[in-house]
Amino acid sequence: MNETGSELRGWTRRNFLKAAGIAGCAMLFPWLAYAAESDELNAKADELAASAASKQAEADEMKAKLDSLQTQYNEALERYNTANDAHEAAVAAMDAAQQRIDEAQSLIESTRNQLAKRANSIYREGSMSMIDVIFGSQSFDDFVTNWDSVERISQQDAALVQQNKDAKAEAEAAHAEYSKQEKVAAEELANAKAAKEELETAQAALQKQYDDMNSDISAILAEAEQTRMSAEEAKKKEEEAAAAAQRAIQQSSASSSSSNGSSASYSGSVSGWVNPAPGKYVTSGFGWRPSIGDFHQGVDLSNSYEPVYCMADGTVTTAGWFGTGGIAVTVDHGGGLVTWYLHNSQVLVSVGQHVSAGQQISVSGSTGFSTGPHLHFQINTGCSNGVTGTAVNPAAYFGW
Repeated sequence: MNETGSELRGWTRRNFLKAAGIAGCAMLFPWLAYAAESDELNAKADELAASAASKQAEADEMKAKLDSLQTQYNEALERYNTANDAHEAAVAAMDAAQQRIDEAQSLIESTRNQLAKRANSIYREGSMSMIDVIFGSQSFDDFVTNWDSVERISQQDAALVQQNKDAKAEAEAAHAEYSKQEKVAAEELANAKAAKEELETAQAALQKQYDDMNSDISAILAEAEQTRMSAEEAKKKEEEAAAAAQRAIQQSSASSSSSNGSSASYSGSVSGWVNPAPGKYVTSGFGWRPSIGDFHQGVDLSNSYEPVYCMADGTVTTAGWFGTGGIAVTVDHGGGLVTWYLHNSQVLVSVGQHVSAGQQISVSGSTGFSTGPHLHFQINTGCSNGVTGTAVNPAAYFGW
């Protein structure tokens, strides 16, 4: 059958196949099928775990970037707050300077009124020079300048005018300086705000990637856990099937000992049996195979995707996938004799169907545990339920 052996706990698959040479049992096939399923599921779980570990490494890198972005954001936020405080201080200073300008302007207006009253008094006294000062001035500054030139103005009036000039000039200079500071602070605030918002956007995008990655990891780990559980269930079935196979081998061995080794008999005419692959040669015979290290329970025939014929009349008991045997057909011929046709590429019959000797039942192939296209032909005798029994050498029936 071209199977390869691999060790399991307790018994090895090779040891079971050796025992099958003494009492061949079809229960070995479900055992091997469960073993293959368990191995496959464990391999899948390992792949999932490796994938989760790889993604976790990526997630860890993302987390490190998130931490770095958080540090940068904290620094940017501090710069933004500092710039905002500076801008608010500059605006407050501008407002204070503007208030002083307004106050100075108010004093100037007050002084203007006082000077106007004084001018009116001088006018009533008939001083033409004062009239010239008042009505000859084009502006208030011009008026003040002209007024300063009037020799009769008192020292107190001159001091009051200069005080108003100085107050307004100082306030205007302060306002201009604070205006510059406000522009600088506003620019720094805008830059700090842009940097802060850029980091916020980067953080949000990376955080989403990180959250999505963690969701993927959780899903993969959950699938891996479920696969592990399925593997454990398959392993449990494998062990149960192995134990059942061991018991069947022991029972069959005891039965063979009591029957004086005559189990290869069949209550039919040998001349009426049909070669399942006429004209083909044996590529691997029945019995122990040192090169592989197992006991072959049938013969392999050089049938490559060609018709397979039923050996004798009977009822189909298997028609489809049969674990390591791949696509298989088994036929119960009665009298405890069952024939097996394994590794097919196509089945042409169905379970329960009556078939005749020489009827084509399948097309050979290379499914299941197989290294190339061939037909594994096996004869089991002493079958009590149409499947289990003892494998015997088909050469005893066909002279191969």
